[in-house]
Amino acid sequence: MFCCLLTIAVISSCARVSEYIIDIRYVPQKHVPQAGSQLQKYSITVTMFTDARTTDNKAVIGERVAGNGRDIVARCAQEEPSAAVAGTLRDFLIRAGYPVTGEIPAWDLQENSINKSWGALVIGGRVEELEVTCNADQPATNYAAKVKLRLVFADVQRGKILHTTTLESTSALKHFRCTREGMQEQINSALSLALEKILDNAELDNALREVGSVRDESLPE
Repeated sequence: MFCCLLTIAVISSCARVSEYIIDIRYVPQKHVPQAGSQLQKYSITVTMFTDARTTDNKAVIGERVAGNGRDIVARCAQEEPSAAVAGTLRDFLIRAGYPVTGEIPAWDLQENSINKSWGALVIGGRVEELEVTCNADQPATNYAAKVKLRLVFADVQRGKILHTTTLESTSALKHFRCTREGMQEQINSALSLALEKILDNAELDNALREVGSVRDESLPE
């Protein structure tokens, strides 16, 4: 019995992990003010994002590097990384107090394909960078994550694109070992920091005010 248990322990210790499964989600990085009551009158629809990363395997979002090269890849736990980003944006907006519709429809970012059922404002975009690496081939393990998103804001009822913006962020950490949890923490930190930037300079609020002002002007007195 002892020999059997010892053999199992040895086999388990020698087994290699081939991939890390990363859960993409919003993790608050700073205090986010709640949406004003006037802005809560206008609903927002977040659409599916396009994955514009220059990579052969869109499911891969990172890697652990050790020895002569990559030995463990990191994959998104959700079906697609671009879908995970859209869901994370939607979750962030809900937490910030904005009224968000329940659907995440597809949108090709063209004005003529905007659906009038999407409320007041629609936000779509592209994932241009979404990557986390863990370099374990050093005395200290180095984590690095980077995110770059291109967002498009459009007035739903007018079928008009209001503006586009680029959100970028990075995250880095030195640690004594490389883990799935460490990679997940860094990519979520970078993504969350990037999404929180849409509240900087009142970018989102101004888009909603523009939508609201046009709507109010069109209402009969």
